[in-house]
Amino acid sequence: MKFLLLRHPEEWTQPGILGHPPNRSSIYPPIGLLYIGASLEQNGHKVEIIDFGAESVSEKHLENCLMTANAVGMTVYTNNYKSVADTAKVIKQLDPEIPIIIGGPHCTFLKERALSDIPDADIAVDLEGECVILDIVRFLHGRKKLSDINGIYYRENNQIKSAKNSEIIKDLDSLPFPARHLVEKYDYGNFPWGVQPKKKFTSMLTTRGCLFRCRFCAKYDNIRKGYGFRERSAENVVEEIQVINEKYRSVKIVDENFLADQKRAHRIFDMLLEIGTTIDILIMGARVDSAERELYKKMKKANVTYLGFGIESGTQAVLDCYNKKITLDQIRRAVELSREMNFSTVGSFILGAPIEREEHIEETIKFVCSLPLDTAIFRPLKYELGSDLWAEAVKNKKISSEEYLVPADSRRGLGHFTVEELYEYTKKATTRFYLRPNYILGQIYRAFLGKDTNRLKNLFRVATSYPWRNIV
Repeated sequence: MKFLLLRHPEEWTQPGILGHPPNRSSIYPPIGLLYIGASLEQNGHKVEIIDFGAESVSEKHLENCLMTANAVGMTVYTNNYKSVADTAKVIKQLDPEIPIIIGGPHCTFLKERALSDIPDADIAVDLEGECVILDIVRFLHGRKKLSDINGIYYRENNQIKSAKNSEIIKDLDSLPFPARHLVEKYDYGNFPWGVQPKKKFTSMLTTRGCLFRCRFCAKYDNIRKGYGFRERSAENVVEEIQVINEKYRSVKIVDENFLADQKRAHRIFDMLLEIGTTIDILIMGARVDSAERELYKKMKKANVTYLGFGIESGTQAVLDCYNKKITLDQIRRAVELSREMNFSTVGSFILGAPIEREEHIEETIKFVCSLPLDTAIFRPLKYELGSDLWAEAVKNKKISSEEYLVPADSRRGLGHFTVEELYEYTKKATTRFYLRPNYILGQIYRAFLGKDTNRLKNLFRVATSYPWRNIV
């Protein structure tokens, strides 16, 4: 069989990030689809991927691709399901008989409701799809019933039905590496903020799930007991980095907590140093409580160039409200140690916690400006389906269970600020962070010291793209 896998980029609007418009481009490779593609190819099937965020796709081009495909698969997020629904409608108009399979967070959190949101889809996959897709192939070949497949919802006689409960993949080492050759034609890594990675760029995932329970975070473990935190072995991770090292110059590890298991992290970097890989490694999910000098030294020697920290607030009361389980001292130590190692760093911050008031936001801005971060991202809080905050708000009848992504808004009892006020605070925080003379001079110094023209380009982008004159 041949599968046509379609990727619609997530859509987000964050006026606090350098004044950029909504992002509808693909920054990262579609790693979920690449895993699905690898599973299909390993079992003798053909796969083609079209990334709607990386190329302009006409209806004629889509029609031509459908002519050679036996089935279509699409990943769905809560913030792009309408785009997926539009595409599914077009596909059914072009080929009414072709099966459309959807998966991803929207399907996992909403179950059968995802098929109502995307009425032209035929099957929705709950949770992990690498094994499920092979059972769906058996169904399409007439060798298996839909009712016997784990972890799907499907249409039958104009009704939405559920099959068996989804199964968790316990041994992540058993999965084939993502089929990156399927997106070789695309150019990823064009971040709208921060220092740019070397090209050619890709990403990888070494764990699934999360050990922590931040109240704002949408987690599969919140709705599926046993999803838990699973990690690939150090040997398996290093083997994939070796493969990537042959074709790419930089890779971003997009785990939520890559360094959580410090024993594994030490093992990974010890092996990389022994092998001598040359690829730059960027780490997106690095909790501040994982900062440890000896580990960071190994990371530096192994060409780690970037660390992303989910800091969220500069006020301990707000951190506790979010259940972050970190302290201000840990934050400062992690960021300062990162600067000592000459890592490029980004810190993300959320404004609008249920207890947060103006003095908390001011305290956060001052704290952020005291940290040697290279990039700071501020965004208003949103109550997201699958998070504890969302569940609590639904229970308290502040939002409806039909609402998937709700901005914190005092008019709905979701905090002490209106949405408009929170966006103004994100702009204010961004302005104060980036317009500091010490920050500007420090970035210029680091750029010339490391002969890093990308850092200068980023500074120029900050200076020219943000509507400073509109900031209060």
